[in-house]
Amino acid sequence: MVPSPAEERLLSAIGKEKEKGGLGVFLISTVEMDLCLRATADAKAEAEDRVCCRSQGRKGSVTRIFCNIEWTRHAVRFPPLNPVDGPLATPPISFPLSLLHFQYLYSALISAALCLHLIHILTLAIGIVRTDSWKLLRLQLIKMKYDCLLFDLDDTLYPLSSGISTECLRNIGDYMIERLGIDPRKVPDFCYLLYKNYGTTMAGLRAIGYKFNYDDYHSFVHGRLPYEKLKPDPVLRHLLQSLPIRKVIFTNADKIHAVKVLKRLGLEDCFQGIICFETLNLQPSDSDQQSVVNGIFDIVGHFSRPNSGVELPKTPILCKPSVEAMEHALRIAGINPETTIFFDDSIRNIQSAKRVGLHTVLVGTSHRVKGADHALESIHNVKEAFPELLAENEKSDVIKHSGSVGLETSVSA
Repeated sequence: MVPSPAEERLLSAIGKEKEKGGLGVFLISTVEMDLCLRATADAKAEAEDRVCCRSQGRKGSVTRIFCNIEWTRHAVRFPPLNPVDGPLATPPISFPLSLLHFQYLYSALISAALCLHLIHILTLAIGIVRTDSWKLLRLQLIKMKYDCLLFDLDDTLYPLSSGISTECLRNIGDYMIERLGIDPRKVPDFCYLLYKNYGTTMAGLRAIGYKFNYDDYHSFVHGRLPYEKLKPDPVLRHLLQSLPIRKVIFTNADKIHAVKVLKRLGLEDCFQGIICFETLNLQPSDSDQQSVVNGIFDIVGHFSRPNSGVELPKTPILCKPSVEAMEHALRIAGINPETTIFFDDSIRNIQSAKRVGLHTVLVGTSHRVKGADHALESIHNVKEAFPELLAENEKSDVIKHSGSVGLETSVSA
């Protein structure tokens, strides 16, 4: 069979390379290769035989040049040089010649480059992990989801078993008897109904018509409390200091009481603000500070006649669980409810907080109720609900405190 022009060019190129004594890599255009492969299978075999040759290389070494034109892949294969004439020790190397194959090769090179770049980035990341920069990055990611923690004070930061709430209830009853002249026999019913319907006994007393000085009330009710029963809590202190975002107290009590409690617990420097009674309420004028006995709304009689059609009077005092009070407190403190977690022991407060858009955690029980996103037996167990809040270097074990912890207390004065 007479060689085609394309085959003659290929043989000529091989011959020139032989004269140089070296081995070249011949890239043949797709068009030329198609010309070489236009024949049938029989012609293919003959073409392969034509482009196989032997030659005497430099220094008398025998060089085998084997050019295999692969019928289906359009490739020319050249094995590495063998110093001894004989069977090839290694398989032939394939050099793609078609444009599609060059595109595949280019894509592979780009992929390899991207892999090397990714390895470089990971190497840098590993270096960051080993430095404080990673901690700062982690804190920023946490702050993207939550930027404030809002805590109730009494029976939340310390357990009900401390006895503070019991003493506070006793002082409220004494104030009602000694300063307001209420019949001692009515005090238990008063305290229950006022707290249930107004959030605090103090707010209820003002609603039904009693007028008194707010500072005098707080001094009487809280000033006699046995604060010595509260002990420093280093575990809670360390936990709070490990939380890398803003922390604020939200209590119905007065500021003096809040400061005393925090100091006794050793937490006075763990919070960036206190929302208290004075934050939401102004002191009444002098004319409104005198006790009034006449014209008092009979709240006990009102609930003994449930179909009387008379509405309960409203209180001038803002306090939890009022939604209005919570919204006002958030505005004053500049708190975004969508990025804030609220901790409280009162179910009513939790449900009101949920209505204003806060993320809620009920403290004092492990059983969730309606309105609570999480429930913790103790404030010490914050890590159980929000492990991502703790700093990277947090090593200490969270202590689980068991015992009686109140869900609600009627002593929020």
